[in-house]
Amino acid sequence: MKVLKSIPSEVAALIPKTQLEFTRENLSEFSDAILRLQTRLKKCPKLFGTEKMKEHPAVFHYFLGETDIYICEYNRKDDMFGYSILNGDLDCSEWGYISLPEITGISFLNIDYYFKEQTIEAALYGKYPDYFPKPQSLFTFKAILTKLINKIKRCFSSGKH
Repeated sequence: MKVLKSIPSEVAALIPKTQLEFTRENLSEFSDAILRLQTRLKKCPKLFGTEKMKEHPAVFHYFLGETDIYICEYNRKDDMFGYSILNGDLDCSEWGYISLPEITGISFLNIDYYFKEQTIEAALYGKYPDYFPKPQSLFTFKAILTKLINKIKRCFSSGKH
């Protein structure tokens, strides 16, 4: 594990102030998380980079209680685009532009250091399957997994393992 001596400024800009302070004080424990954020930042589409996509990459996830903010685009300055659910209010949840300084200024909001890569649609369905439709990416994954399992079963039943 690589232990960082400091948090790169472009990554520090993504982390809410309270969480950033705690992370800096305990950097050796969070070095892997910071490196993951740095990798995701490099892959994050610029604004309008996902507008023709049927599903959007969930590059960053911010959370606090029943508030979830999923980010799929970032202009590397102040503006982000993603999906927000505030205080668990699914009926008023929406896609939209979000100000990074506004997000990072919210007390006790955190960026999820351990959020797994997936689409926003898959994350929403995973958390609220009765509210959001099952995204195409999950059907595709299930189909690939089913084929792989069947192939393994055939291999073991034929004695070619």
